[in-house]
Amino acid sequence: MKNKRLIIPMLLIAATISCSGPRAFLNDQTDWTFYRQLGVLPFVNLTADRFAGEKIQSAFITELFLSNRFQVMEPGEFNARASAQLKAAGIQSTQELPLDQIKAIGEKTGVQGVVEGVVTEYSMIRVGQADYPLISLNMRMIDVPTGTVVWMASYSKKGGPRLPIISIGETHTLGELTQKICKEIVSDFVGKAF
Repeated sequence: MKNKRLIIPMLLIAATISCSGPRAFLNDQTDWTFYRQLGVLPFVNLTADRFAGEKIQSAFITELFLSNRFQVMEPGEFNARASAQLKAAGIQSTQELPLDQIKAIGEKTGVQGVVEGVVTEYSMIRVGQADYPLISLNMRMIDVPTGTVVWMASYSKKGGPRLPIISIGETHTLGELTQKICKEIVSDFVGKAF
C-alpha cells in the first residue's frame, strides 16, 4: 500500500522534469520597449520536410501577435525586402545569415529587431507502438542599431503522453506540436523580457 502512494507523486515529478522549457539567453541590458516592430526572416530548414521552416515561422509569428508585446512587419513584405537585400549581397536565404547582413536587412525594412530561426528536426518518431512528433529549433533576435544578439533560444520537444503509461494530454501531430512549441517559446521570451 505504501508503494502505491509513492507511484503517483513520482510520476508527476518525472513528468515535470521531462517538460523543460527552452534554453534561452536574454541580454539583461536590453530595453525591450524599444522594439516597436519586428521582422521575422524565413526560417532555415535543415530537415527532410521541405515546408517545415514555413510552418514553424507562421506559427511563431502568430504567437508574437497574440503576445500583444510586439508589432510584426507583414511577412510577405518583409520577406520580399529581405530577399532583395540578400540578392544584392549575393547571399542565399537557405543559410544562417551573418549579423551584419541581418542588420542591413533590418535597416532597409525599418524594423528595430530581426528574428531568425533554424529548424533542425521536424519528423515523426517511433516510441513503443506509436508514432509521435519531434521538433527541434534554434532562434535568435538581433538588435538592428547595434547588430548584436539580444535573445537566443534552443528548443526540442517530443510529442506523446505527458505522464508515462497514462494517455492524458498526448500530442499526436506535427501541427499541434508546432503550435505548442511556438507558444512556449514566445511565452518564455515575453515572460523574461517584460
